[in-house]
Amino acid sequence: FFWSLIKNFRPSVPPILLTSTHSPMIGPSAETLIKMGAKQTTLIVDGGQWYRLFSPMVLHAGLIHYLLNMLALWFIGSAVEQAHGYLAAAIIFVISAVGGNILSAIFLPEYISVGASGGIFGLIGACLADITINWKLLFSKEVNKSDAGTRLRNFKVLLWLIFDILINCLIGLTPFVDNFTHLGGMVYGFLCGLSAIERLPQDFFGKAHDSCSRIRNYAVRFFGLILSVVLIMISTALLVESDGGTSPCSNCRYVSCVPFPFWAPEDSKWWYCDDCDRVKGDVTKDDATGYYDVLTLTCPNGEVETIDLSGQDIEDSD
Repeated sequence: FFWSLIKNFRPSVPPILLTSTHSPMIGPSAETLIKMGAKQTTLIVDGGQWYRLFSPMVLHAGLIHYLLNMLALWFIGSAVEQAHGYLAAAIIFVISAVGGNILSAIFLPEYISVGASGGIFGLIGACLADITINWKLLFSKEVNKSDAGTRLRNFKVLLWLIFDILINCLIGLTPFVDNFTHLGGMVYGFLCGLSAIERLPQDFFGKAHDSCSRIRNYAVRFFGLILSVVLIMISTALLVESDGGTSPCSNCRYVSCVPFPFWAPEDSKWWYCDDCDRVKGDVTKDDATGYYDVLTLTCPNGEVETIDLSGQDIEDSD
């Protein structure tokens, strides 16, 4: 992040003032993020730059994005690492981040994005998996003697996770950060957590542990691992077969970016998310006059705008 700020530096303009005009997160411009390795589907599919599925996890859209992600990683990542080991935490983080980036590349090919949020959401998903598979032990009467204490502890854990999910999803509505990475990472993190998170033995608390419970535990572990691998293989195949510029769901862009503020006039918003400055243009020439008569603009979201050029006498030399 800091190196990208340095690359974006111009001596005549303070870096923060310069970058804040490009990103609401107070960070580098889109051009700088692309140079540093941001996710851009056309460069991944057409340019063969597959490292862009990994590099976004160490880049950030700005100072605000960086600080919030590091705060979340400090609390959630350290908790997962202390409870289940650094290896399990690292595996969950990397697989979730890459899996989320793949989904983002498929559904938001016209957007660039950066951030460790996919991995962080993966850790959140792993926490949800931990709570799910150990629910009866973590919140049982044997471990928590009073019912009121059990309900309070349950409420606090879930409230913190839900709050963190909501905050990061709101950040995902700004440019350069996308919610497909967030939510995709959380799904992969949950599935990996079913396999990587260590299940607390019931006999530790004096409960019987029959053969049916063991079979069910192994089935859940293999289900999470196999489904994670299958989903990554399928999504990677879909990405390879795509044209690198067309989303299978054109309206899905609103899941990740919304023009803001909603109440401001169309020409006075803080940021826009249609990316129509990256359009594809085609012109047709009238063979009778030798001049161009129609300009067709195709936006990344699939919308087509036709402009009549007849009567303007535009030719190749213009």
